[in-house]
Amino acid sequence: MLTRSYHIAVASVTLALASCGGDALPETIERDTFVQAYANLRIAAVETDSGRIAFTVRDSILDGFGVTEEDLMIFADVHAEELEFMRDVWNDVELLMDRGDEAN
Repeated sequence: MLTRSYHIAVASVTLALASCGGDALPETIERDTFVQAYANLRIAAVETDSGRIAFTVRDSILDGFGVTEEDLMIFADVHAEELEFMRDVWNDVELLMDRGDEAN
């Protein structure tokens, strides 16, 4: 489970990007990669007693998709203002979680 510090980091990066004005947005990972990686992280967290996964488990999941935690944060930051797009992304994450699919 992503922690409060993750949410603070996302908010900080979003504010930093917004303050840059006309700068080009960074490239991000593919939408499907984000959905699958995030869903797998959430599934792993839900399967624990505490709702939190160990760093080694998190890193293993991220490595399986060839992404980093920063890649996930950048994706979320870049697309944060695209409300319909992000709604669809979160719906897809939820669908994968409901099915219990592991996309590895």
